[in-house]
Amino acid sequence: METGSLHNCIIVIPALDPGPELPDYVESLLGLGARGVVVVDDGSDGAHQAAFQALERLEGCTLLRHEKNQGKGVALKTAFAFILQNGAWTGAAVVTADADGQHSVQDVCAVGRAALEETDRLVLGVRDLTLPQVPPRSKLGNRLTSWAFHLLYGVRLADTQTGLRGIPWGMLAWCGEIRGERFEYEMNMLIRAAREHRELRQVVIQVIYYDNNQGSHLHAVRDTWRVFLVLVSGLGWYTVSAAASAAADVLAFWLCSAVIFRPLSELACYWWSTLSARALSSSLNYTLNRRYVFGARPQGRTLLRYYCLWACQLLCSYLLLLLLERLLPGIYPTVNKALGDIILAVCSYQIQMHWVFREEDSGGER
Repeated sequence: METGSLHNCIIVIPALDPGPELPDYVESLLGLGARGVVVVDDGSDGAHQAAFQALERLEGCTLLRHEKNQGKGVALKTAFAFILQNGAWTGAAVVTADADGQHSVQDVCAVGRAALEETDRLVLGVRDLTLPQVPPRSKLGNRLTSWAFHLLYGVRLADTQTGLRGIPWGMLAWCGEIRGERFEYEMNMLIRAAREHRELRQVVIQVIYYDNNQGSHLHAVRDTWRVFLVLVSGLGWYTVSAAASAAADVLAFWLCSAVIFRPLSELACYWWSTLSARALSSSLNYTLNRRYVFGARPQGRTLLRYYCLWACQLLCSYLLLLLLERLLPGIYPTVNKALGDIILAVCSYQIQMHWVFREEDSGGER
């Protein structure tokens, strides 16, 4: 595809109370050869209907409507479902753009061109958010989410909140299955890609803000907080799972060390107590993590990997217990074991995400 062309690209624009410039923007995209533009009116009020009436008159533009506002995530998925049902568009790349004028037609072309070159990689149009013209609320929110995303998922992204994204045809149905109704949907897309180890291709785009970004419907505090909660939700559920499993583990260890294996030597008592407690809590931990933390399907290899990790943690838990017993004499063994398991749990989260529950057959290993 030539530079400045949108040949074989479908553009999706979710719109809520758009400005009067939207029809001209869509007309420019169509003029650059887009196979179609799908605009979703996400419950806009009567004062903004003139823009949609103008869009309905444009050949090549399809207008879909939500009677009530349902959120950006729902609007995008409505468009994706419509495109998948249109057999004439099969094989096209899909580019999502915002309706507030932040994405130039040249940048839409660049992202569309990149998406046509891909088969299983999302394309992100990323902005340089360190520039002085970036509003403080956007700069702060993106820095926070970018830092947390890198910490939790090991992927460094320059711009986690970009709405300009390119989706290869083969990934469109995948995008339609992702949970989320509002702005958090786009973060869920990135999280799922990271968990399935799909690479994310980043294309640098311009930083454009009109009237200090007043046209954006992103609420500075509420929506940024909602997106951040989605970002750390996996870690939160992991903490709950770890706490429940640890409670069972510590209780079983106390029972074994204080009653069942107490007559044995100290080393033997600690070893058999640790083994019994870990065996009891591991089945609970595996089930909770697979279902609620990492969302993996039940597979033999995930179970095998989990118990390989479990065996390593068992040995490390035992060695840490002996070490803490020497470093912190006089403290009850159960307390020392709990301290050691907290350290192991932090390391285990990353290992389980990147290895144990890795969905290799979903996105292909790289």
